[in-house]
Amino acid sequence: MVTRAHTHRLLAALLLLFALALARQAHGQAWTQSPGHAYLKLAYGSATASEQYAFDGRTKLYADDVLAPSFFDRSVYLYGEVGVLDGLTASFSLPYKRLTVNDTTFRYDAAAVGDLALGLRARLPAPLGLAAAVNLTVGLPTGYVRNTVPSPGNGQVDASATLDVGRGLSSWAYVQGGAGYRLRSGWYGLSSATPCQAGRDRGCTADTQPDLGDELVGRLEVGVRPFGPVLLQLMGSAVISVDKPAVGFSAEQPFPMQQRFVKVGAGLAVDLHEHLGLSAQGFVTPWGQNTVRSVDVFVGVHTAFDLWGV
Repeated sequence: MVTRAHTHRLLAALLLLFALALARQAHGQAWTQSPGHAYLKLAYGSATASEQYAFDGRTKLYADDVLAPSFFDRSVYLYGEVGVLDGLTASFSLPYKRLTVNDTTFRYDAAAVGDLALGLRARLPAPLGLAAAVNLTVGLPTGYVRNTVPSPGNGQVDASATLDVGRGLSSWAYVQGGAGYRLRSGWYGLSSATPCQAGRDRGCTADTQPDLGDELVGRLEVGVRPFGPVLLQLMGSAVISVDKPAVGFSAEQPFPMQQRFVKVGAGLAVDLHEHLGLSAQGFVTPWGQNTVRSVDVFVGVHTAFDLWGV
C-alpha cells in the first residue's frame, strides 16, 4: 500500500535526481543569464522556532504555554532560471511545504506543493561597471487548501517588483543589493477551502480571505571567493509591511496579515567540478513584528547547462 509518507519521499527523491543530472553556479539578482543558459537548484530547508515576535515586537512563546520548539518547517525547494534573450532571464521557484505546529494539546501537520513563483529579470543600463536589473515576480497558489492548520501558503496571488544593483570586484568578490514592493492581492481563486467549523473541527480555520498588507522588500549580499571552488557569502533581507502590524497570529495559522522582519545569515558554496556544486546557508531573525523567531538552515545542490547554443 502506498502511503502519504511514501509519496512525499518519492517526490523529494525524484526532484533530487533531476537536479543532480545537471550543474554550475547561478548569477545573482543583478545579473542576467546569457541566452540559452539555464540554472537549477534543489534545496532542503529546515526552520525551527519556539518563539515569535508579537505584533508590537515583543518576544513571546510561539505557542502559549509550550516551552519547547513548536514550529517546524521541513520543505524542499526547486529553483530554476534560463536566459531567454540577451538581457532577459525567466525564472521559477516551486516549494514542497511540510509544516508542523504544536500547541498544548494537539500536533498539526500539513504537506502540499506551495506557491509557484514565476519571474522575469531584465537588464538595465548601468554606469561605473555596475550591473543592474529589474526583477518582476508573481506568486501563484497551486490549488492547495488554504484553511488547513497549518496552511502551505496564504492562498492569494502576490506580485512584486525590485530593482537590483551589483558590482563584481575582480574575480574574487562581488556585492549586490535590491529593494522593491510586494503587492499582496485579495484574489484567492487559485486556492481552495474546505468546509469546517473553526474551533470545533480540528485541523482547519475559518476561511476569512483577509486583505493582506502590501510590503516593502530588500536584500543585500556580499560574496568572497578565497580560492578556486569555494564561495563565502554574507546575506541579509528585510520585509516591512506598509501598514503597521496591529493583529497577532496564532500557532495554528502562521500567516499574519501584516509582518515585519529582518533575517541575516551566512552561506558556503563549493563547486565540486565544472558540472556540480553544493551549498549550505543559515539564517537567524534578530528583529521582527508578527513573525516567527526562527533559525533557518538550507542545504542544496546546483547545476547549469545550455539549452541551446549561445
